[in-house]
Formats: sequence, C-alpha cells, structure tokens
Amino acid sequence: MAILKIVPEKDYQVLMKYLSDSDVVLLPEPVLMEFSPDVQRKLRRMDQEGHVDYDFGDDPDTYVDVIRSDSCYAYKTLAAAEDDSSENLV
Repeated sequence: MAILKIVPEKDYQVLMKYLSDSDVVLLPEPVLMEFSPDVQRKLRRMDQEGHVDYDFGDDPDTYVDVIRSDSCYAYKTLAAAEDDSSENLV
C-alpha cells in the first residue's frame, strides 16, 4: 500500500535536489549530529563523493517512486487500478 501525494512544483524542485534516478540514502542533519565527530566527517565525505557502496541489505525504510510520464510503472499501475475501480462503480 502506498500514499499518492501531488507535489507543488516548488516543493518538487526541492525534493529532486536530493532524489535522483539512482538509489538514494537520505540522512537528516539532526540525526547526523547524534554521531561522533569522526563518523560525521566520514559521512560528510561520502556525501561529497556522491556514490557509496550500499545495497539496502533488505527492504529500505521508505520507498519513493516519481511519476514523470505516462510511460512509468507507477502511472500505468495507478491508472489501471482507477480504471478497474471505475468499472466496478457502474
């Protein structure tokens, strides 16, 4: 189950600053500050380098999908589900 959110353009641009076409791990700054200074330096270096060797190990804490066109999986799936439910209402 997922939640569909329509994002205003201004907010979307901020999100896309952090999300990209590749897998992303987000680390909120308040959480970063809870780590030792040495760990903070290492994580900041990883942030600057861009890519890290990480495979999510299992399921990530949060999934994000972005509908960018009518050819993406999320659009096709949600549009088909809406079409099916509309038929059931008739």
